[in-house]
Amino acid sequence: MCGICGVANHPRSADAVASMIAAMGHRGPDDSGTFTQGRYSLGMTRLSIQDLSAAGHQPMATPAGKIWMVYNGEMYNADEQREVLEKRGYSFRSHSDTEVVLNLYAEFGTDCFARIRGIFAIAIFDFRESSEVPKVILARDPLGVKTLLLARTSGGA
Repeated sequence: MCGICGVANHPRSADAVASMIAAMGHRGPDDSGTFTQGRYSLGMTRLSIQDLSAAGHQPMATPAGKIWMVYNGEMYNADEQREVLEKRGYSFRSHSDTEVVLNLYAEFGTDCFARIRGIFAIAIFDFRESSEVPKVILARDPLGVKTLLLARTSGGA
């Protein structure tokens, strides 16, 4: 049981994410983390189940730091998809299914979600097209096992 959160396009996004992490600390007592770039912030609390090392820390980024992601879930076909990515030249620094999902998105874009067998809620900031304003991707498993809520406010989403 982990918790993910994020704030997009808000001048106090980092403060808001810090408050959300504090409110859901009981969901992930093993680790927490944040990422902020400009008006965009991601956060998470983690209950470590897979890859208990620091390599599984989130938010997680691609090596170039252009894509950032938080993930709550379990990917049942992670080993299979890791092999697909390794054949395409990807290397992994963790044993986390989070890194598999991140690299699947980097390789296949939003088509990656059809490749994931499991339960998940995901938030991605993709800065590849702009270092100021990311593409914001939210996804959850088709059955909605992992909760993903969105709120739009006058100050941002």
